[in-house]
Amino acid sequence: MDEKPRIVAIDDEVEFIKTLEEFFSARGYEVHVALTGTSGVQLADDHKPHVVLVDLKLPGMDGDQVLAHLRRTHPKTKVIVITAYNDGGKTKQRLLAQGAFAYFDKPLPSLRELAATVQRALTENHTTEPQKGHRGTE
Repeated sequence: MDEKPRIVAIDDEVEFIKTLEEFFSARGYEVHVALTGTSGVQLADDHKPHVVLVDLKLPGMDGDQVLAHLRRTHPKTKVIVITAYNDGGKTKQRLLAQGAFAYFDKPLPSLRELAATVQRALTENHTTEPQKGHRGTE
């Protein structure tokens, strides 16, 4: 499979979204970015990303709604929440219980850590198929 891994990043902070786009594009990812939850969901519907990076507090449709929509419409897409919102971990537990793959606090400790989590999500996408064999691989 030669297709690039696809990421949709949704965040209303322009500088942060640019940083994510540049970082992942430079590493061979196809990256689509959105500044609102609504436009991010549209991008996810259009591009069928492997991973979605989403902020919690967004104009219009918030990160919770984006996560719920993606769990319903794209169950294989891994959703990673990145947010500055902090309530002592209650939100983190709730989002992980609702199907988020991972949760990061802003500011990010390091983009490398995020990249490693994205890589893990991609690997898991390929290993969660019902069959355990490696039939058809080249």
